[in-house]
Amino acid sequence: MIKVAEVTFSRSIFGVLPIFLLGVAITTPAIAGIKDEYERAQTCDYSKAEFGSDVGIFDEVNVRFCISDDRRSLVYVMRTGKSWVVPFGRDYRQAGVLSMNTIENDRLIHYQKEKGVVERKVLGRRRVDRPVLY
Repeated sequence: MIKVAEVTFSRSIFGVLPIFLLGVAITTPAIAGIKDEYERAQTCDYSKAEFGSDVGIFDEVNVRFCISDDRRSLVYVMRTGKSWVVPFGRDYRQAGVLSMNTIENDRLIHYQKEKGVVERKVLGRRRVDRPVLY
């Protein structure tokens, strides 16, 4: 009877081990992607951001935008330091809505397709450095 218990126990371990390894393999790239996204979001400084939000886009919140060096990510950054990353120059889905961010004539444009209708919105304009007048 002891041999039967040992055989059953060893079979259950060999059955669980591949499932455990598969679970680890699936979650590892997701963790690396989140870390990479976090690091990209931290590279954008609010005071040095290339684009500023357009009038009426974000109510009561000033948002500025940076484009990553490899031109693959658009970083939103708020004055408080909170930031997040979305893809730049390619289509992506967010909450079931197809979106794309691009630059046209020194303006940051957001295209959004929902229920077959495409909307174009100016997110921001390139910031111009101005001298401080005292």
